[in-house]
Amino acid sequence: MLPKILDEKILPMISQARITNDLGLVREYLPIWMVDRLAKKRNISEDESSEMVVTILEVFSKMWILSLKYQLTHVLGFFVTYIFNQYRNRFRNSEIPEAGELYLQLWNYSNPANEEDPMEEKVEILKSNLEKLPIFTALVLSLQFDLPMKQNLKQFLLWKLRENQSDENLFFSEWEERRNLHRQLLLRLTSMITRYTRKLYETTDPKRRDWYGKQKKIWMLRRTRAFDRSFFSEREIAKWLGITRKAVRNHLSQGKHQLRKVGKDLLHYA
Repeated sequence: MLPKILDEKILPMISQARITNDLGLVREYLPIWMVDRLAKKRNISEDESSEMVVTILEVFSKMWILSLKYQLTHVLGFFVTYIFNQYRNRFRNSEIPEAGELYLQLWNYSNPANEEDPMEEKVEILKSNLEKLPIFTALVLSLQFDLPMKQNLKQFLLWKLRENQSDENLFFSEWEERRNLHRQLLLRLTSMITRYTRKLYETTDPKRRDWYGKQKKIWMLRRTRAFDRSFFSEREIAKWLGITRKAVRNHLSQGKHQLRKVGKDLLHYA
């Protein structure tokens, strides 16, 4: 028996797609929704998330036809079950397959194939060093890069919003919307990197490998630019907190300098 799952955002999309047979919107959002549900139950990496988005897109037409057997009250249960099965099928073998070391080297140009993913360690270092900064500097830096905030920093943010008579609900609504859009962007970019990594792994033709390699580097550069892009601009931070843009720039300069002394790519692990 499939579980009943209700979601006010994705269910209307599915219902409309069933009526019109226009799968454009649901094809864009459903794979990300499925992977998000998977991530809530499994400790999966960013690379695995991107792999699963690509996997679902590849089998989307088949999956959609299968889902039509289920009523709307149970169809999300079907999609969740489907993503869990796909994940188990794709990652159930921990052994590196033949030529797998080459595949991993293609994913990381500079890192050894057997190097562990440093993300968890980097996140902890980021949180630890953010606490060492002056609280206003930490807040401004967190707003520009959407860094993880501890409770004291969240309380300070609330106090500044109220002191400045800013609309709290509007602020957090806009923050959440931007976070979702940014996550979707990063997933799409990482999916393209995964796609060309897979093509590099599968082809032996030198010309095709050269072209795939160039395409992969282009998408990696785009993802790096997406990481570096401001979450909230200096002007917006100044407006929400009731300070000058010069003050914002000073806090950002100080905070970035301190964090980059610890690790130049630390801000990429928000």
